[in-house]
Amino acid sequence: MTALFIITAFVVAALTSMLLMPWLLDLCKRNGYFDRPNERKIHKNNIPRLGGVIFVPSTIVGIAVTLAIIFSLDGESEPIKSSTLLIGFGIFTIYVTGLLDDLFGLSAHLKFFIQFIAALCFPLVGLTLNNLYGFCGIYEIPDVVSYPLTVFLVMLTVNAINLIDGIDGLASSLSLIAFAAFTWAFWHWGMNIFCLFTAAISGSLIVFLWYNMWGDPEKGTKIFMGDSGSLMLGYALSYLMLKFCSTNDIKAPEPYCLVLSYTLLLIPNFDLIRVAVSRILRGEHPFHADMTHLHHRLMRTGNYMHMALLTILVADVLFGLLNMGMYLAGCNMTWIVLADAIIFIAWQKRIDRAIDRNEERLALETNLREELKENAAKAKKICILTPRFPVPENGGDVLRINNIAHQLRRQGYKLVLLSFEEDGEPQIFEAQRIYHKVYTVHRYQITSLFHAIICFLQAKPMQCGYYMSGAYRRKLREIIQKEKPDLFIAQLLRMMPYLDELGLHNRSIIEMTDALSKTYAMSSQSKGNWLLRNVYRMEQRLILRAEQYSLLHFPKNVLVSQADIDYLKTKSLHPESLELHANGVIYSKNISHKYDPEKIVFVGNMRTLQNQDAVLFFVQDIFPRILRQKPDTKFYIVGAQPPQSIQQLACENIFVTGFVEDIERTICDACLTVAPVRVASGIQNKVLVAMSCGLPVVMTSLIASAIPELQHEQNCLIQDEAATLADACLRIMNHPELRQQLAIDGYEMVKRHYSWKEKILGYVR
Repeated sequence: MTALFIITAFVVAALTSMLLMPWLLDLCKRNGYFDRPNERKIHKNNIPRLGGVIFVPSTIVGIAVTLAIIFSLDGESEPIKSSTLLIGFGIFTIYVTGLLDDLFGLSAHLKFFIQFIAALCFPLVGLTLNNLYGFCGIYEIPDVVSYPLTVFLVMLTVNAINLIDGIDGLASSLSLIAFAAFTWAFWHWGMNIFCLFTAAISGSLIVFLWYNMWGDPEKGTKIFMGDSGSLMLGYALSYLMLKFCSTNDIKAPEPYCLVLSYTLLLIPNFDLIRVAVSRILRGEHPFHADMTHLHHRLMRTGNYMHMALLTILVADVLFGLLNMGMYLAGCNMTWIVLADAIIFIAWQKRIDRAIDRNEERLALETNLREELKENAAKAKKICILTPRFPVPENGGDVLRINNIAHQLRRQGYKLVLLSFEEDGEPQIFEAQRIYHKVYTVHRYQITSLFHAIICFLQAKPMQCGYYMSGAYRRKLREIIQKEKPDLFIAQLLRMMPYLDELGLHNRSIIEMTDALSKTYAMSSQSKGNWLLRNVYRMEQRLILRAEQYSLLHFPKNVLVSQADIDYLKTKSLHPESLELHANGVIYSKNISHKYDPEKIVFVGNMRTLQNQDAVLFFVQDIFPRILRQKPDTKFYIVGAQPPQSIQQLACENIFVTGFVEDIERTICDACLTVAPVRVASGIQNKVLVAMSCGLPVVMTSLIASAIPELQHEQNCLIQDEAATLADACLRIMNHPELRQQLAIDGYEMVKRHYSWKEKILGYVR
């Protein structure tokens, strides 16, 4: 059989799985077939749990289509023996048992009984482990021993694969490695039908692995394998192991057969034995559910789920290389198993020590959180790390950190600023109106791009890499020695690694502002080319991991909206370090009632993708509807650093101002402000600023959800569709009394609830 037929089986099974998976996800959603979170589960959302259902039909289709092609080309096909049909019955029995357990839940005793019946299929067809190839000096073994030994090994493997399926991609990745190795082995032996089987099931596993590891629970594209998949995989691997290791008149004994089969199933079987023995020693039932499996233990050392997965897969490959190397060096099976057992036990002891260290660290950090509150109350000098020089105030993030600093200065703190600066001379004098001492480090864009690429290759956020700098790190150390700050504030997640590297966790506040991973998740769904969407999707996952790391290691992480806090709480096992300090605004003493009834403004830093998207949405889909009724309407785009795509919008009715020194003076005579934002997180300053100037705001519900005091028809108008947004703008333009009511109520809401002094109260305590 050529490799082409093996590839055909793989591709056909993968395509079949791709066709079945959307239907399966929809079925799970409609019927509520979810794996629901509890105290033993790692996930925080309801996840569909029937992913393994696609394995059997996809594998059958892959094999059948390939055999049909072979028959059409050669006029003959592989014969199907009665023994194969009996094994097929065993696979189907295990598969249905797992499915019923996923749907309705079966008792452990019933599942074991069915597994026992299915395992008996192997001795009934004469497929047993009848040679130990010298293990403990044993070679050929009689039927009276091989039969129960075979049944025991099958049930051990089935449950080992089932129980190790505790984190994304683990059981499927280990099985995929084993199936790939068996494909090569059976091809080497000329056992063609088994090559098709392993290739076809590998194809379905690849598709499942994609949805399992990279599916989005928010979109409903993530799925778990379930018992229908894990039990079937364990049974299939048992079948391949026995077929490869058993000796008969046709197949002579080859020691490497047992070495290979044993090695491919080493980690799940060793882990199951270890867990069962440790439970028995504790006086518990060997199959009592707990959190002591290998993947759970690795995560308790402080590793994230994907790092635990990678560690186990690397260990699996290393055990394989070690065992095959020992076999080629002439070691017999006894010494190979003994060496593996010693290494595995030593590894577990090392994990035990790592768990102890991590638990000590967690206990210490719990105490440090309390210390931070005490130290912060006594703090006299605070070092603030920013990625951009905070003067001029040409963005919401800069406006926020300056107002935080202003309030802290009024409370008597001495402030030291360490910031990047780029082109031109930084306005040190202006910054010293807020910060007592100002230090800067020049950032070179080419160096930033290089560090961003390096971080991406290291599975770290490019966002953090872009602001990595050896000079900044050295300057921070210099400030620590010279200024001796009591407390550190890192503005935005990208500055967190500097404090992490220096071990300043207990003396630091991470000013996240927004849940950046939430923004990136929405950006990956927005319009754009395929490459950009996927870059955002990958970066979103890396940022989420960085946010989770910050929540775990830093005692205080600040966000501006409850919606973002709720989002991160569902993504982290350590949400207790999250604190809410919303944005504030400096409101006008009096609002003007004189305005241009045909002037609409948008306020926002035009460097950001979400503001660019909002402006393009307004200009392309909303503004033309307004112009049909009011052709003299003028739209002003007010914000720093507009890119070429925004600048070229300028025309007779559209004005692009760029950065303005005084936003209030620029917009105070407008009829209304629009905020048609479709990608955002946190509280949008543009809304608060407009309301503080006495302007009514037409906005999307995405913004309104972050500001609980906003009420449609009372202090703003909230719409999401282009037509209804245009109608809302026209209502305000055509009805001065409505405009006045919205302007006054919005102004009073901001004045009552969003003063900076109130929002920053307790920021350092």
